[in-house]
Formats: sequence, structure tokens, C-alpha cells
Amino acid sequence: MMIVILSISTSCRQKSVYESYHRITESAWNQDTVLVFDLTIPDPKKVYNLSFMVRNEGRYSYSNLWLFIAITPPTGKVTTDTLELALAKPTGEWLGSGLHDLYDRKYPYKQTIFFPEVGKYTISVRQGMRTPNGVLKGIHDFGVALDKAL
Repeated sequence: MMIVILSISTSCRQKSVYESYHRITESAWNQDTVLVFDLTIPDPKKVYNLSFMVRNEGRYSYSNLWLFIAITPPTGKVTTDTLELALAKPTGEWLGSGLHDLYDRKYPYKQTIFFPEVGKYTISVRQGMRTPNGVLKGIHDFGVALDKAL
């Protein structure tokens, strides 16, 4: 039984190419604060799944999170996008798994995609919520995950 569990957990870890979180200082994300993730693509022939990971506190005042995303490949031609993530159901129940007052969820962003160049890609993310004074409270951590697609 232990061998089965070990092989399952090992195969899941092998699927992940990159995973990194940024902790949001005092859970207060200023709209001018850009979170930067640098990942290296070794093989442009592989297919990947790109996801975002959010840890929000129960005191988060909204049910969603708007993001401004920029992806810069090694050649420097930036691709931008705007994305809305749902953090709660319409009933107010938080999505994802929760421990105490912290909720964690992985959001698929781009599935079965190719990165056409070998080298370093930079993913920059800013929060796009309209808040008084531009500070969004209640987001504890934000992360990026890149997995090999099956």
C-alpha cells in the first residue's frame, strides 16, 4: 500500500515543472505592486498547463479577483491579458480548500499550451480590483504553477 501511495505522489510531483508563491505583505496587495515569476522553458515541443494559485483570508471583502497579466518570452514581445477569478460562490461560500481562516485554490489559466522559445519567460501579475486607496486586503499569497500536460 505504501508503495502505491509513494508512486502516486512521485508521479504527481514529476508533472510539475514550476511552482512558486509570493506572500502578500500583511495581506494587503497594492494595485501598483507587480508580482513577478520567472520560469525557464527547456523544451518548446512540450505541452503545458499554466495555472494561478490564490490563498485568500476569510476577511476578503469580495467574491472575485481581477488580474492584469503580462507574459514576456525570451524575445521580449509581451502578451497581456485581463482575467477574473471567482473566489466564492454566489451564496458567499469560499471556493477551494480551507484551513482555519485561509482558503487555497488553483485556477487553470492556459491549458495545453506551447511556449515556442527555449529560455526564460517572465509572468507579471497585478491585481485589478477597484478599492479605496488601491489596496486590496485579504489576499494572503498568490502563485503560478506550470505543469506538463498529459
